[in-house]
Amino acid sequence: MGILSDFFLAKGPTTPKYDCGPAFPAEDRCQFKNITPLEAAGVLCVLLGDGDRIEMIDAFPLLSPAEAEEWTMSVPEGMVTALAGLTDAALPDKAGQCASVTAEELQWSAEDFQEVLEQLRALARRAVEQGKSMFLWNCL
Repeated sequence: MGILSDFFLAKGPTTPKYDCGPAFPAEDRCQFKNITPLEAAGVLCVLLGDGDRIEMIDAFPLLSPAEAEEWTMSVPEGMVTALAGLTDAALPDKAGQCASVTAEELQWSAEDFQEVLEQLRALARRAVEQGKSMFLWNCL
């Protein structure tokens, strides 16, 4: 068992209620496991080329009640922009760095992370094209 970790897109001023349902079509979400704000902050540090992932956790503010069984965090615009601009040439290097930064928690290979970054890049590009925001949803 692990933590469900979906990145999804939504538009509007209110915090979306994510339910993995038809309100969020498949092209507006990526479903993973075990990516919490800590791991996402590590990815953000790699994409930006600097930073401390512990400090970067604050870039993913909790939008749902802390005592809930599901948590929704906003993904910083800088991460969306960096993912959307990620080139094919840079992808393997960034994937290797992400694997290294999160090795203790995830134990994913660079190849595992390359697939994750490819999916997140497509989602980020869709967010930019459609003027939507990206969110991270976690559930035990």
